[in-house]
Amino acid sequence: MRSKIFDTEATPEHGYQIWKNPVDNILYGTYEKPQNGFVEAGAWPIYDLNQHASNVKFAKEGKPDLASDAYLDSEFRNLVDEYKSNVRLGGRQKTAALRSDKNSAVNIVNVWTEVLGRLDRTYAGKNLAKEIPVPNLLISIDTVTKFTGLTKLDEGMLPQNKELTYSRANFRAEKYGLKFVIHEEARLVNVHNVLQDSIQVASNKIEQRESFAVINALEAGLTTQTAGGLWEAFTSSTDHSTYSPFVDIGIAQLKIEGSGVGGKLDRVGMHQLTYVDWLGNTYVRGVASSSPVEYSFEPGTKALKGIDGIGLVNDNSIKQGNVICTSVTQEPTCAFFQGPQRIGSAHDEETGDDKYFIIDYFKAAIIQPETGRLITGANTPRAW
Repeated sequence: MRSKIFDTEATPEHGYQIWKNPVDNILYGTYEKPQNGFVEAGAWPIYDLNQHASNVKFAKEGKPDLASDAYLDSEFRNLVDEYKSNVRLGGRQKTAALRSDKNSAVNIVNVWTEVLGRLDRTYAGKNLAKEIPVPNLLISIDTVTKFTGLTKLDEGMLPQNKELTYSRANFRAEKYGLKFVIHEEARLVNVHNVLQDSIQVASNKIEQRESFAVINALEAGLTTQTAGGLWEAFTSSTDHSTYSPFVDIGIAQLKIEGSGVGGKLDRVGMHQLTYVDWLGNTYVRGVASSSPVEYSFEPGTKALKGIDGIGLVNDNSIKQGNVICTSVTQEPTCAFFQGPQRIGSAHDEETGDDKYFIIDYFKAAIIQPETGRLITGANTPRAW
């Protein structure tokens, strides 16, 4: 069962491809790319990543009796059992199991399950968009334009007919790939688990690329709003800030929620050094604050201090001085379409090297520009 290292169509003679369906989080085997969905591609389920995560959780809690089988394909399960048995025997049987072409699919699923156990993510920009899992590469989004309200009528006049109008935007998921190699020498001489460490780095790079895509789409496509003043500016010879950043957020909220589309400002993104000036502003912290400001430079998502109901996203990739205001829960500004993913491997018999690759299909796109704003010039960028 060889999952091809190149993006070519698999055949029954050369094994099948393994794809993850983002809708149900299940690994599927298929002989062709799920261009229009997994059903059309004739895919069949082989492994349930949801159940795998539950089994890991039960094991950590000391409740192994609650675990269930994550394998959904009996043929694949038999292959895994044979693989594990040979590895336990050691010697030539272990070497043959690790190098056998037919065990390629087993190695690939092992990579998937390792990805589930990676460290907490450090790239938070993707949280500025609403994630929408899609099982294919082609996405269509319909938006409706509401008709206007009541019209004052003179005597004898009848109101005009009005109707909703719909528009459709079509998107195609973009393809991103990452391939890494583990040399035979590295595996033999290194005391670390080279494969696990490589998977950790690769998974972080995927998250990094996804966050970049969301931030780039928002900074390039949103309507800009110039800040009314610098957030870090202080009035000379006094202990109070010159300008209130609440005014900038308030104007953005009024424009977003007053657009008539139905959006709600519930997520704000900014660079950590921009957030420093937000917290240091006396309109936020108070003029005579007796306690130190609690702050962390770690990227992530938290509550925006000073305004209830708005979440904060800190990410190094957001330009200093920019403040991204979006609606995520209602009429989302930006959508992150997560398409199917595929992992494959190849072994070089001559060199002993193992190559792994990850193909990820996704698309970050603005679908409701009226429900977002980009505040610019909020603070003076600093070198760091």
